[in-house]
Amino acid sequence: MAIDADWDLNLFTSDPTLLERSPVTDYERAAEGLERIADPRRLRLLHALSVGEDTAQRAAVWAGLEQGFAERELAAMALAGILDRRDSPGGPLYAPRDGHLVVELHVALAHGRELRTDAHPRMLARRRAPVTIRGRRAG
Repeated sequence: MAIDADWDLNLFTSDPTLLERSPVTDYERAAEGLERIADPRRLRLLHALSVGEDTAQRAAVWAGLEQGFAERELAAMALAGILDRRDSPGGPLYAPRDGHLVVELHVALAHGRELRTDAHPRMLARRRAPVTIRGRRAG
């Protein structure tokens, strides 16, 4: 999928509230969401779905998993609200429920591909306004 270079895809400028402390319940729900996908085989299935493999059989082949396992796990993830499921003449079709899930997957894969000794991206430090005293810069 090509990304239009004109799009502003910065997560923090698109939702500035992400820079503020959230209510405790938000952290609890976030941890629950991560727990639901924190299995290497589930991540492989989600990756298969994110690249367009929409049936259990196709996702299983792409992910290198047994079809029976893929069918059970995809059905369970649909029941848990992680995936959307729709019926088709060829059987059920699955897709990630929202883009946040795909972003989580790709961030997790980026971490999985890096070694502890590799250089990692750093957050940009927020610049604070200079401290002034009666209109003059302090220091």
